Amino acid sequence: MYIIGTVGPNVKDRAVLKGIIESGVNALRFNFIHGSAEEFLEFLKMAKDIKSDIQVMLDLSGTKVRVSGKFQYIFKVYNGEVIYFCGEDKYSEVVKNSKNKIKVIPLNIKNKILNEKDYKQIGIKDNTMTFDIIDKVDGLIKATTIRGGVIRKWKGCNIKNLERKELPLNENDKDAIVWGVNNKVDIICQSFVEEKKDIDDVKLFLNNRKSNQFKPKIWAKIETLNGVNNIKSILGEADGIVIGRGDLIPETSIEDTPIYEERIIKEVLGDKDKEIIIATHILNSMKNGKMPSISEVESIYNFIKIGATGFLLAGETSIGKAPIRTVEFLNNLIIKYRNI
Repeated sequence: MYIIGTVGPNVKDRAVLKGIIESGVNALRFNFIHGSAEEFLEFLKMAKDIKSDIQVMLDLSGTKVRVSGKFQYIFKVYNGEVIYFCGEDKYSEVVKNSKNKIKVIPLNIKNKILNEKDYKQIGIKDNTMTFDIIDKVDGLIKATTIRGGVIRKWKGCNIKNLERKELPLNENDKDAIVWGVNNKVDIICQSFVEEKKDIDDVKLFLNNRKSNQFKPKIWAKIETLNGVNNIKSILGEADGIVIGRGDLIPETSIEDTPIYEERIIKEVLGDKDKEIIIATHILNSMKNGKMPSISEVESIYNFIKIGATGFLLAGETSIGKAPIRTVEFLNNLIIKYRNI
């Protein structure tokens, strides 16, 4: 069974990386939106020196919406405050108009895509910040702040029912795949997969750059309702499915997520050669330095009994307060529950 640990600031120290590997991590997740190729190469060398057969999962960003890297500020927005959103291409125009004193947040998509449908809400950082859309003004999306917070570039965003078909394989993902080819990663995971074409695009780009000796597994991360509804065709192209609950919840709803999880798992279990990985919200309590909750432990037990083939720890290892203890606890649960 996979225990996938995400690398990050809290596992930069060799002793900590060695600790999570020896405690049960058998695959490392490199999330290229949160790190450079140089940093990940150092992680890779250190990990392979610790355990030569450790697997490496390259996590692509897919069509994940984020606050644009072109965003020039860091500012706090308050409940009730009116702010504006736009696409990257519109932002340069807004910046030039220095007379504008409104707060404008650019997203890493084209302004046309953001404006072509009437969306109701934009969430940032797993919906810990939410903004109700109230109008469109001169190509900008006008919104009122429901839950505020600090806005900075690269923060993840969620827009329910966003039309993603026009979003191609992005340049960051292409660069990451090239890095993966050069360093022979074991798994390439595409995020926000909504149809089999999303996997086909990765395979096409990959096949033009890899040798016959390099055949990584291709996993699809399901994080939207379209992905859930198209799971059968996606499964036909992917070697495994990752249920990305961190985004599936704000992209759908927390009450519907267990229903979608069940649908996905039942479909994947029909093909015994496919992996089904449960990602994020595994042991969030331990990420914050607390004891695990009974609901987290019950969830892990139920996923193991239903047939999940692995768990992906995100913040629990990358920024968590007790990465080694968290991995050790999860590994002990897996050993205990698989033997019942």
